[in-house]
Amino acid sequence: MNLTDRLLVKFAQPVPLRTWIVRKLVRSFPIGSYEARLRAGAVDRPWYAWCMYYAAIEAKTIGYKAITAIEFGVASGSGLACLCRHREQIEKLLDIEIIVLGFDSGQGLPESKDPRDLLYCWPAGSFQMDRAKLEARIDGRAELKIGDVSQTVPNWQARVDAPLGAVLFDLDLYTATSVALGILTTSNVLPRVWCYMDDIMGGPDNAYIDNIGARAAIRDFNLKPERTVCKDYLSPAYAFKGLQQEAWHQQIFLYHRLTHPRYNVCVSGKHRLDLV
Repeated sequence: MNLTDRLLVKFAQPVPLRTWIVRKLVRSFPIGSYEARLRAGAVDRPWYAWCMYYAAIEAKTIGYKAITAIEFGVASGSGLACLCRHREQIEKLLDIEIIVLGFDSGQGLPESKDPRDLLYCWPAGSFQMDRAKLEARIDGRAELKIGDVSQTVPNWQARVDAPLGAVLFDLDLYTATSVALGILTTSNVLPRVWCYMDDIMGGPDNAYIDNIGARAAIRDFNLKPERTVCKDYLSPAYAFKGLQQEAWHQQIFLYHRLTHPRYNVCVSGKHRLDLV
């Protein structure tokens, strides 16, 4: 895209140009509180920060001292490294421990014959990991769970004192996402788990609809008979009142477990400043 086309697209976007400029400046020269920068969208991958930050606040408010955050679909590790950077700031701010894990096959996307896996977009082998390079990049700040999610997810449990609080799903495929969503049904989770679903919005080449990919996986998760028994639900989060509406807001979901023993602990009015 040439410069003229880039400028045309940028000026026509819903986010005003002045907002885009302010965000660029604040990311380079941080001012204000972490929460203010987050709500202004002036942090790297604000969708990652949002899930981890508000999960940490929820956890501390209802009496936990640690939580676990997971990224599914690590690939080169840019997202996992970003998660670690946000973790460092949030831990200092809220005096809470955050365990970060990344789940990935290490081999890129697997072979599939299921048309719901968007084979017209994602050929097998896409997003292959250079594990040695990634491990050097994260330098012990996060733990990698390497293997097919059908094997790694069923065998995983959060540390007893660090319930699952935030999950970033970026597995592209219907089949893999369907399996990964099972992480939400493990026993040790927060009453409300913040989730980011990467592959539910895209461009014309993705041609996403509700019956394929991650959207279909979410639908099928919620339609399982055990949902009515366990009283747990995964739904879009309506949590952005007063903010400039952006596309990523539609990709934030909340998993509610109504039977959680701390589900009814009142958190109304609790704010970061109440916790530090």
